[in-house]
Amino acid sequence: MTDLSLQPVAFADPELAAQMRATPAAIDTLFQAYLGRPAEARAQAALKERRASVADVERELRGSEEYRRKARLLRDQDRSQYDGAMLYIAPARAVFCPIAKVANTSVKDWALRLVGDGRPEPGMSHYWLDSGQSRMQARHWAFAARARVDHAPDWVSVALLRDPVDRLVSCYCDKFGRNRMQDSVLHHTRSVYAFFAGGDAPDREMVERGLSFRQFCFYINATAREVQDSHWAAQWSYLQNRRWDRLFALEKIESFEAFLRERLPEDLREIRLGLTNAAQKTRGTPTRDLSDALPGDWMGARTPPYEAFLTDDIRGFIGDYYALDARLHAQARAES
Repeated sequence: MTDLSLQPVAFADPELAAQMRATPAAIDTLFQAYLGRPAEARAQAALKERRASVADVERELRGSEEYRRKARLLRDQDRSQYDGAMLYIAPARAVFCPIAKVANTSVKDWALRLVGDGRPEPGMSHYWLDSGQSRMQARHWAFAARARVDHAPDWVSVALLRDPVDRLVSCYCDKFGRNRMQDSVLHHTRSVYAFFAGGDAPDREMVERGLSFRQFCFYINATAREVQDSHWAAQWSYLQNRRWDRLFALEKIESFEAFLRERLPEDLREIRLGLTNAAQKTRGTPTRDLSDALPGDWMGARTPPYEAFLTDDIRGFIGDYYALDARLHAQARAES
């Protein structure tokens, strides 16, 4: 893997970063985008006096009576918790949808290296992007800037999809198996343990004991889609609010990499994707049913074959609950 010494690459329009102080030109751009007209002099003066940020201006415009009467419809709005996490990879002119448990860490690490902002530790990319220290995520930019990219003919929207059965078993083995005691993982799993503890917070003993894959599936089946953590939420829920130019299947990730590399400038094509945070699993036919087993019964140097966790009823549940994901994954395989 080759990393080049690069200067950071801007996302689209530095004047429209959400937390940046709004310049008169940015204010006019936002008024034009939301109301179809430039800002009046007194509005410019008031916003300048308040040292309003781009996000402040957007918030006031969206709450104004004029906007409610004659709003310009921007295509990119945060309609779900995932929309703000879309990744704008400027060198490839691509909007990427990062779906948890679908090479999410690897692609984020790659994207940061492509703009000359790679992290020394694999996995730090999540914090670096979420916090806005690298402003590649949609949430750090004005809706008007994002709408501008959406209308740009040379930008594409792409996503990676994974077989929903593999994704769910992988999630269980990671979050409820080998990494279950980590504080960062408990942030995602605590509500699942609480479900089986009558609503009480889980104690250390419960987490150490863990849950079976059947219990994990039972929790998902018994609770509302809206409360599911991003790691096992349906993949379609990430994709639902925009059009997608290309879908790629995780098992054909080399096609995804080739597609984006072809769009990169020549001097960046030596920087390869690579895979980080990928656990090794045992291959071959399972020797016993692990659907009701606790982590202590199956954890070892390698994760068991995923088939070991899949009884007929569990397969049926996953097939129903993630039916649309299976259709999208099949489409992605055909397009990859």
